[in-house]
Amino acid sequence: MAKATLHPGTALSPVPVVLVTAGTQEESDITTLAWAGMLCSDPPMIGIGVRPTRWLHHFIVDQNAIVVNVPDVLHVRQLDLCGTISGKKKDKWDLTGFTRERGSTTETPLIAECPLNLECVVRQTLHLGSHDLFIGEIVAVHVEERIRRSGRLDASAFDPVCYIDGQYRHLGGKIGDVGFSHS
Repeated sequence: MAKATLHPGTALSPVPVVLVTAGTQEESDITTLAWAGMLCSDPPMIGIGVRPTRWLHHFIVDQNAIVVNVPDVLHVRQLDLCGTISGKKKDKWDLTGFTRERGSTTETPLIAECPLNLECVVRQTLHLGSHDLFIGEIVAVHVEERIRRSGRLDASAFDPVCYIDGQYRHLGGKIGDVGFSHS
């Protein structure tokens, strides 16, 4: 099958869309990121790419902590808003109506309306060019009971948002379990 060669770019998709919070209960920011991903399982580590010009960036550097809040499709309007305006000019907590919730390990607020929150301590920062990569160790996972079954996330009860080439999408249904190719 013929393929075209494109200019190098950010072609990996779909990617999860998350709302990252940084700062304290008194002063913090929220931003929307589609550049987040798991990096290690033991210890559990996540990476997020943030432009140094983003208001959130200085909170991450100052507090050395983040919360990766995973919204569902019910909050896509607020998710979009948090990625299209600066927290330096407007308080995104007020604009979205999101509720600050205390975590169990860091001072960084969780978004109460998000069904999944990953509290992280930043362990390393890499300056890559247009973005800095913050590598955070997940020190606490908070999950709503409605999306938990037998101690795990129940994907059928959770509809996270994905980003594909300028569009928000949601996932389709299950197509198989890990290892199904061996049966």
